[in-house]
Amino acid sequence: MIVSHPRRTIISRHEQFHLAQQALRRLDRGTGLIALGASLIVGAIAALIWLQPHLAPVPASIAINLMTIGIGAACLIAGWRRYSFHRQLRAATAITDAPMIDCWIENAFEGEPGVIAWELVTSQPDGTEVRLRQAQLIDPSLVTVFQRAATVPVRYVPANPTVSALIIE
Repeated sequence: MIVSHPRRTIISRHEQFHLAQQALRRLDRGTGLIALGASLIVGAIAALIWLQPHLAPVPASIAINLMTIGIGAACLIAGWRRYSFHRQLRAATAITDAPMIDCWIENAFEGEPGVIAWELVTSQPDGTEVRLRQAQLIDPSLVTVFQRAATVPVRYVPANPTVSALIIE
């Protein structure tokens, strides 16, 4: 059972799950994916160079190595995106109070973490307003603290408001 405490609008269970998944992905800094991708690529290239003369032109060995290189490249790209997100977040200087959307304990993930969702409203340089719904995993004991809050302090990058995080003291 999910104990939800909506503030502004009631969000669907599907959106809650999507926001919780997004928050869970943000915990990973990407270094493991970068290391995995690099080792897969190096191993596949080494196998192509050293093992291929011994195997003759066996199409399966070439296909497996090329597929491994593709998987390694995908891991490198995903790891770099996560790493650059955290690098940009460390450099973020803008702080604002964002309206809290909802606060709940997510039972679909191991350990049942608390999740807090907010809506960040910023203006782009051309004057258009951007509304982004973001979420962050928190300790389940903090859910009761945030239940009473109407807004939460958020640190973000003005040039890229998708890079934002809750400020927890």
